[in-house]
Amino acid sequence: MAQSKLLMFDFDGVIADTFDDQCRACVETLRARGFAELATRAQFLDFTEVNWFAALAAAGVPAGVVEELEDAFGAIPSPELFPEMAAVIERLAAAHPVFVITSSRTSVVEGILAKHGVHGVAEVLGGEQEASKTRKIRSVRRRFGDDMQAWYVCDTVGDVLEAQAAGVGTVGVAWGWHGEERLRRVEPDHMAHAPSDLLELF
Repeated sequence: MAQSKLLMFDFDGVIADTFDDQCRACVETLRARGFAELATRAQFLDFTEVNWFAALAAAGVPAGVVEELEDAFGAIPSPELFPEMAAVIERLAAAHPVFVITSSRTSVVEGILAKHGVHGVAEVLGGEQEASKTRKIRSVRRRFGDDMQAWYVCDTVGDVLEAQAAGVGTVGVAWGWHGEERLRRVEPDHMAHAPSDLLELF
């Protein structure tokens, strides 16, 4: 960890174990709003093959229902973090600037990080600030300049594609929503099989 790097993390599926609760909330909300054909576990995962908000819009989900989905996610009790993630982030933040770039709401993520005593995150950029992770990654990168290596740590195909479009390195995490086999289809630069692997990389 001698040379400082810009490290950006997705939240859901990377730091926090949110899949089951968010999938259930998504299925229930879509079914209640008349989108039964979209209210499945498989479709929930497919929504993250690209940008979450773009996928919902393309599927014909109105903005009001998307807002209800985000409300439902925000109402979920605070999830558990993946083992070692809090300590790994704190160690990395001692040597590198660390940001969280997520589709979840900023206040929700900040509350979960605070509850679990996660230290070192410089800023959380949530979905209500900007839907595109590509644009958020680029905006953070501009603060530090192109000379600093920049990386996005993520768990879905859509995340990898958005980070690649932003021109940064990508680390897929095998413990996340899509898993290693699905992630490797879009060729992330590295795969992490446990949070401690991130200490070896950075």
